[in-house]
Amino acid sequence: MITEFHIVLPAVLHALHVFSEYNTIIDTYLLRIFTFFGVVSPIRMFRSVILMQIMGVEYQHHYRQFYPEIKSYFTSYCTLYGADKIMEAIGKVTNSMASWKLIMIQNGIIKTRCPQLLSCPGAMGKRVADIDVTVLQSSSSVKEGAEAGYNKKAKGKPCFQLSATFIGRVFVDAKLFPGCTNPKDHFQKAVKRVLSLGLNIDIVRADSAYMTHENLLFLKKLSLGYAIGAPATFKAVQIGKALFKKLARRKSSAIIHAGKGVALYDMKEVTLTSGVKTRIVIVRRINRTKKKGRWHVKTYYYGIASNLELPAVKLYRFYHKRQCIEAGFRELKNHYHLERLPFQGLKANEFWVISKITAMTLIKIFQAEMLPKALQTLLRKTLFRRIFQKGLRLDKTGKVQARRRNKYTWHLRRLLCKTERMRLQIIA
Repeated sequence: MITEFHIVLPAVLHALHVFSEYNTIIDTYLLRIFTFFGVVSPIRMFRSVILMQIMGVEYQHHYRQFYPEIKSYFTSYCTLYGADKIMEAIGKVTNSMASWKLIMIQNGIIKTRCPQLLSCPGAMGKRVADIDVTVLQSSSSVKEGAEAGYNKKAKGKPCFQLSATFIGRVFVDAKLFPGCTNPKDHFQKAVKRVLSLGLNIDIVRADSAYMTHENLLFLKKLSLGYAIGAPATFKAVQIGKALFKKLARRKSSAIIHAGKGVALYDMKEVTLTSGVKTRIVIVRRINRTKKKGRWHVKTYYYGIASNLELPAVKLYRFYHKRQCIEAGFRELKNHYHLERLPFQGLKANEFWVISKITAMTLIKIFQAEMLPKALQTLLRKTLFRRIFQKGLRLDKTGKVQARRRNKYTWHLRRLLCKTERMRLQIIA
């Protein structure tokens, strides 16, 4: 946690400025939920939870320890709840309604405040939704939903499954499941949830965990484009793999080289056992590693199922751009302490995870609106510790100033001018 509060002050004031414009919406969405839990001011609770994530609090006892300092520093801008009140209120969440309301607030802010975050470069001018799941290991098996999952990364260990949808540069939806849940069962609901938020998507990307006949029929019914990984155990992929090997031995022109160690074979449109028709591109990857003076070669085969009219090489590159959601998961885990789940209840922890996602989105909005392009893609810790901690300081009167002879001195001075205008608006 960053205890030098002047470093996070610009981001905190920007978040408070955003909240002031959406006070009515926040109050409408969260009033009934938090009032039922004994919270007098839902907006104050919302501020407390989100600002805690922006400040980088890892553990609740850290927030409890520094709460007197936080309260005295931010008292002229807003009032915040303490750690015990937050734990008591959120610990009473027993369904997904509070989490869904938080998702609606976040997406309302994105669409009206910073819609450019939903645009994805290189997506052919279309909106692409990436759906994936990540494993959150639990330090305690007593927590609700912390069960041994099917994922090899947490084999035999208590864990959760976080299924999320990523568009452009932000997460627009997320849901927490027990560790034993198979994510393919949530795929159709994930698409429906995104559409119900008013986010008109054109293409859905996902890995092989979501490849089922039912999901392909569902996407076809909605007239959505898709690029979904097909595992090597799929019958159509096995047939394509055998054809690939025969054509490779003949050095056929049907085998397309897409890069170092990567070759493709376009099967065109094939009919699956369920009668569903889809295009499948077989991918062969050859990995060569040298150990103890010897070369070890491993060959992998998998498929890409799609209905997009793209050349095989472009389809392969487009499919692998889904790594942006993996980068989003890494950012959440490394910069927002995603795996620090403090509550016993599954739905309470789900609300906590989505509050982190909301804070992550607000920081990206802060970067887009307040910082130059050179600083808009930096991750949270990098921005605060490498740029703000080295570039900002407190003078003798306690006022935040930009240090001289710094690489970003001019940009930070502009930021402080904008921050001062926001501070006066908040105080007024």
